[in-house]
Amino acid sequence: MADVETAREPVVPTVRSGVDLLVGIPVLPEAEALSALATRVREAAQTLRRGYSIVLAVPGESGSGAPASLSAELADWEPGSFSVQTFPAATSPNPAGVSWLAHAASVRPMAAMAAVARARVCVLLDPDLALNPEMMPAPRLALLMEPAAEGGFDLVVPWYAGGPFDDLVTRSILYPLTRALYGARIENPLGTMFAASAQMFPWIANGLTPDGARHADRQPVPTVLAASRGLKICQVRMGARPRLAESIDLSEALAQLAGPLFLEMEDTAPAWQRVRGSHDIPCFGAASDPLPATEAVDVRHFVEAFQLGVRNLREIWSVVLPPVTLLELKKLSVLPPADFRMPDALWARIVYDFALAHRLRSIRRNHLFGALTPIYLGWVASYAAQANAGGPAAAQGLIEQLARTFDSEKAYLVSRWRWPDRFQP
Repeated sequence: MADVETAREPVVPTVRSGVDLLVGIPVLPEAEALSALATRVREAAQTLRRGYSIVLAVPGESGSGAPASLSAELADWEPGSFSVQTFPAATSPNPAGVSWLAHAASVRPMAAMAAVARARVCVLLDPDLALNPEMMPAPRLALLMEPAAEGGFDLVVPWYAGGPFDDLVTRSILYPLTRALYGARIENPLGTMFAASAQMFPWIANGLTPDGARHADRQPVPTVLAASRGLKICQVRMGARPRLAESIDLSEALAQLAGPLFLEMEDTAPAWQRVRGSHDIPCFGAASDPLPATEAVDVRHFVEAFQLGVRNLREIWSVVLPPVTLLELKKLSVLPPADFRMPDALWARIVYDFALAHRLRSIRRNHLFGALTPIYLGWVASYAAQANAGGPAAAQGLIEQLARTFDSEKAYLVSRWRWPDRFQP
């Protein structure tokens, strides 16, 4: 398994200085799709309260293909108002096939370009959304741009509508963990589509931690960079996100999604240990009802995977988890699927214990997430059984209840983080 902290130093091309908006996309579309995107970006910017000069940044070679076609087309637009800029395509190991990781490699080059250009705002787009005119029309693009361009927000992140069983790693780990650590209730803390103010560019580009240390070898997490510094963050409702038919190894996916947050926990510990409770952040865009589930989830194979983990991984778990937690997991393993329920407090403490084990390297990190996987599947079984019975609104309530439990159990994390030797397996 590849470690999550692997990325190359970004190569920053020359870019004209003094632009208002630098809008980047991490893949190079075909010429027609790129032209359509440029048109929608231009229309979105024109709806804002002032005229903006725009650079559209794409990977590739400037003198050929789609960038060259778009450059020729831009000659007919307002002189100097819109230009296309290319950058070397970023690469990052992605054995799990996680779309977040594939797109995250472009975050630092985009921020570096925006800093060199002295842009006011940098917008990085998710290609799965941005290249779909129905999913990302000009008004929705403007919604993403406006809070940073006009409203004084330092970071604008999307909030996607989803069904009860969408994005469960985010809903069970990333959202409640980020919320408890940094106090900001950011529904999608690890997305790579965002708008950022100039204040954030150096931190994102250089991988700077709050104490000034530099981790240029890591994929940045803009939400953590902003929340740990007390910057202004908001969310915008972006509708439903396309469901991608990706075949992903779950242990690899957990490593590539939760691993970056575990790394950030180490660098930002002085900041998050001072945070008490959590708060809502401003949200823009029309609210929508939770999406219905396509079908009920059969929890039996999730319970069976959990039970298999209890039988085979107890020795490994004993290095990470305290004895009382191991006892609770053993008790859960004898329950039939119909009665299987994992308490929220137990799951929150387990996530905190694995984050601490990641910090202490109690076991190899490429084994750590494999050990977490069957426990995560146990949580999925418990959640799915309740969501099946209650519907979309009830499922959202379950996630909110879980997040509140992460808040209330944070004292457990702080205590174990400060005095890890109190538990010696």
